[in-house]
Amino acid sequence: MAEALSSHSSGKGLIRRLSNRATKLASRTRRQSAATPKSRDGSIGPGILRRRSDSTNTAPAADTGVLLTDSDDEFHHEEMNELNSISGAESMTRDISAGSTAPSVAGSTSIVDMPTGPVVPMALVKGTYLHKISKKKRKRMLFILEADAGKVIWLKGRSVKCIYIDDIKEVRIGSDIRQYRIDYGVAEFEEGRFFTIFYAVPDKSRSKTMHLIAEDEETFAHWVNALDTISKHREVHMASLMAFNDSAIRGYWNGEMTKQFENKLRLSDEEMDFPGVERVCRNLHIHMAQRELHAKFAIADTTKSGRLNFSQFQVFVREMKRREDIRQLYHRVASDPDRGITLPEFMQFLRVDQAEDVDSNTSFWETRFIRYAHRGSKTRTELTMNEQGLAAYLTSKDNFPLARAPLEYLLDRPFNEYFISSSHNTYLVGRQIADVASIEGYISTLVRGCRSVEIDCWDGGDGQPIVKHGYAMTNSISFREVVNTINKYAFVASRFPLWVSLEVHCGAAQQEIMAETMKEIFGPHLVTEPLDPSSNKLPSPSELKERILIKVKGTHRNPEPQRSSGESTGRRRGNSLTSPFSKPVPNDNVSIPAQYPPSPILSPTTQASRRGIIAKRVDTITEGEVHDTVSSSTSECDSGEEEKKQKTSKIVKNLGELGVYCTGVKFHGFESADCKKSNHILSFMEGTFRKHSKASESKLALTRHNMRYMMRVYPQYSRLSSDNFNPLMYWRRGVQMAALNWQTFDLGMQLNQAMFDGGTDQSGYVLKPESMREIRILPGGLPAEAIGKLERQEMKFNIRIISAQQLIRPSNLSASRTLDPYVELEVFHTNDKRDKHDSMAGIPMPKDTSLKYFTSVVKENGFNPVFNEDFHFNVTTKHPELVFVRFSIKLSSDGESSTSGRNSTIGSYTVKLVNLKQGYRTLPLLDSSGDQFLFSTLFCHVKVDPTTSVYVPKAFESNGEATVGKLKNISRNVFNRSANSTKSSFEKSSIDGFHSDSSQQHFA
Repeated sequence: MAEALSSHSSGKGLIRRLSNRATKLASRTRRQSAATPKSRDGSIGPGILRRRSDSTNTAPAADTGVLLTDSDDEFHHEEMNELNSISGAESMTRDISAGSTAPSVAGSTSIVDMPTGPVVPMALVKGTYLHKISKKKRKRMLFILEADAGKVIWLKGRSVKCIYIDDIKEVRIGSDIRQYRIDYGVAEFEEGRFFTIFYAVPDKSRSKTMHLIAEDEETFAHWVNALDTISKHREVHMASLMAFNDSAIRGYWNGEMTKQFENKLRLSDEEMDFPGVERVCRNLHIHMAQRELHAKFAIADTTKSGRLNFSQFQVFVREMKRREDIRQLYHRVASDPDRGITLPEFMQFLRVDQAEDVDSNTSFWETRFIRYAHRGSKTRTELTMNEQGLAAYLTSKDNFPLARAPLEYLLDRPFNEYFISSSHNTYLVGRQIADVASIEGYISTLVRGCRSVEIDCWDGGDGQPIVKHGYAMTNSISFREVVNTINKYAFVASRFPLWVSLEVHCGAAQQEIMAETMKEIFGPHLVTEPLDPSSNKLPSPSELKERILIKVKGTHRNPEPQRSSGESTGRRRGNSLTSPFSKPVPNDNVSIPAQYPPSPILSPTTQASRRGIIAKRVDTITEGEVHDTVSSSTSECDSGEEEKKQKTSKIVKNLGELGVYCTGVKFHGFESADCKKSNHILSFMEGTFRKHSKASESKLALTRHNMRYMMRVYPQYSRLSSDNFNPLMYWRRGVQMAALNWQTFDLGMQLNQAMFDGGTDQSGYVLKPESMREIRILPGGLPAEAIGKLERQEMKFNIRIISAQQLIRPSNLSASRTLDPYVELEVFHTNDKRDKHDSMAGIPMPKDTSLKYFTSVVKENGFNPVFNEDFHFNVTTKHPELVFVRFSIKLSSDGESSTSGRNSTIGSYTVKLVNLKQGYRTLPLLDSSGDQFLFSTLFCHVKVDPTTSVYVPKAFESNGEATVGKLKNISRNVFNRSANSTKSSFEKSSIDGFHSDSSQQHFA
């Protein structure tokens, strides 16, 4: 058979018979494996916009002589640019450059004409032999590419298996999969022919992999390029069809007619009956009631023949394309609907309805108007925008729902003043125990904009360090390959600094190897010395752009002068503990309270020093000796037990010195010498953090610390399924790094993605609210209405859920079930008391509205359900910058909206309210894995009122605890950042349990 395959002259008949055999085998009823139901064979494109790291050039250069003609090659670049413009990609999934939300049925009219598809090498159509690799065996199998059906099939004994091209997430080669090559025992000389296919399993959050080796370089290039090109083409082609682009529709009609006549002489006109139209709608993911389809079919069937020719089919398409929800808006905006929307009317719509800053760049918006406008008639030269033009604008990248980042911007505050997008156990792609560690974990997090990754390092048996999850029954991967991967992808999504958090379990010898490996591979990107050794504060992200910082424990070395931002650590007073910051320094002659209140120590033990007994605490950075504590975590700072033991740091000098701006220390209270170092970081497991942050004085000390220094919180060890905590609980206390399990797209990750999405936030760094960074004093004391109360911010906003477009039918939904969607709207904020673990939030204010609403159910319509329902929110919170809204599309099982949470969610989108632009916006929808649907969207209207300050009784905020004396926001800093000051100025802070007898009272 191999000789027959290699023979061009005599092998054609045999290959044809093989293909026929494969087709017959594929049509048999058999147990489904990774393949989805065979009903998908009719689909002509995907419903998901797959994440791809194209900018990293993981695929070899395309052989245009094989895959594409010259014209096709030229189109390939155009179509990918167009995909970027219609796919809503600017930061929803963070791996495609600028874009907009996916097109709705009104769609963009600018989609380029679609070719019939890329040219596929005949060798792949006939079939080639590839070696399928697993840890247990290596087997030679025949693989056939069925481009029209959009799948790859392979023969396994007497059965045929397949994967659909639309499910392929990535095709990786070279260094990205070197670890797999090593693990699977593939020889190094075969690396140039080794490739891995990552593909999604329907209705599962996990991906699967298939490892293959081609028998020669040409076959390797054919497969890698073909899969990549066809996959991208199908995405663009599907988006074009779902936007009802005229050329794409014509091409689709021709394809259907070719199938209908099957090389027969076409004696009659090309026509399509109603069952044919139903089939077309099914293949295009259009799900609506049959009566609705019949009604639109009847409008197009002017001859009442029960069949449509192409011109009538175009009428049917126009009926499908019409957006009744947008028609109402069009009639409101246009003073003369027959004439269309004029430029002044469009500009007024942008200013009033869309809250766009039109006047600062009038020419830009005039250009956009021209893009969507048309000339009404030959006798009228005025450009106007018709209903289709307005719909095209509302679903285009020009109406992007999030604030956009400027081309160049600075992040010029110290690191401690930012929230940083962070990952926990980055190497894991599944559960915390008995699951897989993979290089893929680093790639997938970095291409999504993560700025802090974690590496758990252990001694390898061959003398080289490895990465694994301790004794949790996971596999190990090479430390060197991890570092190579991080170096390759570090700045793909963001040019701002990347933090590498090391958890070191290696002996001294392999620690030395770790240090040298990072220096060698990271090269000039690695920060090895401070920018300014004399500075007592951290640098800014902009100062270290495209640099890599190492987080590692302190090392054992001889005493030397320390870079300290704190006061002297000499003799201390017994019962009167000092503040973790130095004495306030006056700024611009502003007077300072006579007595600044003390900061109680947040101690890990009950044997606190309130009786004047100070345990020995030595600076681990300069002397290496620390008091360790029994801990349930491998963190360097988790300490909740009273038992202590002396321990000398095991980190070698060469490795420890790499922690230039991020040295991990054991926690012995905020009064310790360790916690006065400007470059220290504390790490807590979530349970330990909660345990030590319940009391008011503990919250006070915690918040003060995080104004000036770094802290990281990571998930509890008991989260075996890799679920996540609610990061809002830790952001509200100023924790810079709330490290999450990025492999699980639950509420925690949805909030995290929204936190670092839109505007400059997509850098992976979000500037904290001012109240978390500085404290300010009200010189004239509190106003009368504020005495005995707390200042909070009241937010009022209105969201109208108008409609959804082209919802994807879940593959596991029973054939007898119809799509009956409704929308759940839910708000999350820092004073939300619904989380049972959050003891820090306040009780909702009496005037606050519900945080969750539901629309009515629209039955039997997943194509264009119209809800048109308004929801008003009134939220009282400390931090209006940290209010999030989640939109969820759910399917009703009984025709009613459900508050029980039992109804399945088919798409969702979470957004930070301050980044959501007002007006009429088309929102993208994401699946359960966080991948964006290619054309499923939600259309809504957003109106946010200005935030106002309100004074609330302490009882509501403290939940019965006595808390008095708060901070008030004013325009002058009390504390500066000079070298002789230990503390960052902090203003309106979420600090409780604090008072002063001075007339200059503090308020927060």
